[in-house]
Amino acid sequence: MKNIIKKGLLAFSFAAALALSGCSTEVAEEPRETYTPVEIETTELGTLESTVTLSGRLSASEEVSLFPKAQGVVTSVNVKIGDAVEEGTVLFTIEQDDYARNTESALNSVQLAQKSVDQAANGLNSAKINFELNKEKIENAMLNLERTRVLYEEGAVSKSQLEQAELSANALNLDVLKAQVTQAEIAYQQSLSQLEQARVGYDQAQSGLENTIVKSPIKGTVSALNVVQGQIATGAQVAATVVETDRVFLKVNVVENIVTKLSAGQKALISVPSVSDELIESTIEYVSPTADPRSQLYSVRIYIDNPTGSIKPGMTGEVTLTLESVENSIIVKSDAVLYDNGETYLFVVEGDKAVKRIVETGLDTGDHVEIKSGLKAGEKLIVQGQHYVADGGEVKVVRGE
Repeated sequence: MKNIIKKGLLAFSFAAALALSGCSTEVAEEPRETYTPVEIETTELGTLESTVTLSGRLSASEEVSLFPKAQGVVTSVNVKIGDAVEEGTVLFTIEQDDYARNTESALNSVQLAQKSVDQAANGLNSAKINFELNKEKIENAMLNLERTRVLYEEGAVSKSQLEQAELSANALNLDVLKAQVTQAEIAYQQSLSQLEQARVGYDQAQSGLENTIVKSPIKGTVSALNVVQGQIATGAQVAATVVETDRVFLKVNVVENIVTKLSAGQKALISVPSVSDELIESTIEYVSPTADPRSQLYSVRIYIDNPTGSIKPGMTGEVTLTLESVENSIIVKSDAVLYDNGETYLFVVEGDKAVKRIVETGLDTGDHVEIKSGLKAGEKLIVQGQHYVADGGEVKVVRGE
């Protein structure tokens, strides 16, 4: 028992000695770093744009649906769907026999009416000449009557001679001649009117004949063809459709807070993913002045050239439009700007210290923001670590310029 107690006392004494020995030994500590590591960027002047990307459908710049103006049996079809045509290319023809007969009959009517005009013109000319000739004679007879009356009063001529002079100078003869000229003028005007009516009839008949030959009014591609040789074509349905695809347009619809920032001539970047990844530069050609009554959206059109025809009407396209932009301004990453208690600020590095700057911001795109005041070009802006520094605190640039 005594041996056990003795061993326990020895063990306790050894442990106490170790503890005392440990308390008396000093351990060297490494000095702590007091700086904050940061990443910086040197500020510079640049351009910032606020953009929006919209999707829409591409359409042909022009699409013409042709309704036959003439009705009849189709005698020939000269194109098929997908054919490229020029302006004036004959698409199909309609039987012409009846239209040709009507035109010939109308031409005969014009020729007959023209003969009537010529005859009436000759009659009017003769009546005018006759009037002028007899007018001179009657005027001379009236002068002779005055002289005869003087001679009669002097007893130099007989009463029968005076009566003969009065008969020759009768003004009623001149009125008759005037009436003949008037009647000739009326006949001439009537013949002219009949000629004009005949010409109108001929023009209508000629137009009907021309309408039997249906031509493309534009350069483009035949996108629909609903006529068959031997069948009757009427104006009740579309016979053919021609679209111009050398130039297409993208139509997008925008809300009111966007349309106020758009105008004709504004730059636009279009992409057609199904054709190419390349962006096509263009400009806005049309901005609707009024909203669609159903959707309350405003339509915007952007035209692009399509000389190869690779872009097909109906494809989906995307357009990027610039809503706002600033130039020659300090542009920084939005994350570098901090907000606290109504203050907008950021930190720059001067020497080895972080310096707080109160700034005024402008255009903000979400990724970048315009600094209107409080920061100059060439300063070292903290873009990483800004949340962990304090004004005047020591920093160490670990990344950046």
